[in-house]
Amino acid sequence: MRILTLIATALICRPATAADPPHSFTAKVVKIADGDTITVLLDKTQHKIRLEGIDAPERKQAFGTKARQALADKVFGGTVRVEWKKRDRYKRIIGRVYLGDRDISQEMVKDGWAWHH
Repeated sequence: MRILTLIATALICRPATAADPPHSFTAKVVKIADGDTITVLLDKTQHKIRLEGIDAPERKQAFGTKARQALADKVFGGTVRVEWKKRDRYKRIIGRVYLGDRDISQEMVKDGWAWHH
């Protein structure tokens, strides 16, 4: 009986985690971390999205602030479609991000703010 009480207590006291969203969903972009990472809001839950297939300079690296601004200019405040299959070691969703028919990863590379990874 004591073991059941301990298990029940552990389940009740564990921190809540957001369930994975569907593997294709639309959501509003509410934050831009850097040139290859955004945060979206889906059903009152925020999800951090790492744009699949690209790498951009970090904020403190050369052109990092400009890459972040370029991504913000493209998607901030907009509703994007995210298609994803896995998470990275930091628990971010690794996904393709589309604004209408536009593939945002491709645009960031084409515009010179990121490179194919």
